Amino acid sequence: MESVISTPLPATDDVSQRGLLRTAWDISFRIVIRYIKNSYKDDPFRTFLEACLVGFIIWYMTKQKYNIGTNEVVLTTKEIDELCEDWKPEPLVPELTEFERETLDKAVMIDGPNGIRVKLASGSGKQVLNFASYNFLGFINSPDIEKRAQEMLRKYGVGSCGPPGFYGTLDVHMELEKQLAAFVGHSAAILYSQAFTTTLSVIPCFSKRGDIIVADEGVSFSLQQAIMLSRSKVYWYKHNDMTDLERVLAE
Repeated sequence: MESVISTPLPATDDVSQRGLLRTAWDISFRIVIRYIKNSYKDDPFRTFLEACLVGFIIWYMTKQKYNIGTNEVVLTTKEIDELCEDWKPEPLVPELTEFERETLDKAVMIDGPNGIRVKLASGSGKQVLNFASYNFLGFINSPDIEKRAQEMLRKYGVGSCGPPGFYGTLDVHMELEKQLAAFVGHSAAILYSQAFTTTLSVIPCFSKRGDIIVADEGVSFSLQQAIMLSRSKVYWYKHNDMTDLERVLAE
């Protein structure tokens, strides 16, 4: 009897896939070679730089990585206890110097709430005028205002938590602006949370690049920053010196 040995033929799909891969590889290789030739012809430095970059990438990917776990130090319980005994934490508050202690001893302390008229806690305890408080009109000590403030806290919270142009404007702010505008006789008014933001907004709004500003060199920091933000041409004159101001205006 004759034995027939059959050899399995490769699948048609596998042959076609190999042919497509070979063709794609040949096309890609030709494109890379053409790109290198054109790049070397037009810009040799670019080819050198790209070759260095490729070499750096290969070196970085193949170099040995640093492993933090290999340097781990294992301490015994006795060593940990000895380190804890030797450890001396730094004080949360540094000790006062002699000058700071003397200054603190001379500081004036008041007894009771802060206001226009306060009672001294040391000495004779006499009542004096307080010129170091922002409570100019004594609103903090008013029971009616305190009650009204508690009602506003329950309704609006502790603050708007944002600038007026974003989400920091409430109905009470708009109502106050209307009342202020009517009081000064203008069509509208605007509120700012503090003096610093007022100058930073108003001065750059009305003075732009190409305008001229003549300013006292002793103005506050907020005014200096606002003048810088306006990008206007600035002429400074000496602080409270009208003669120097006349010189600047004449020039």
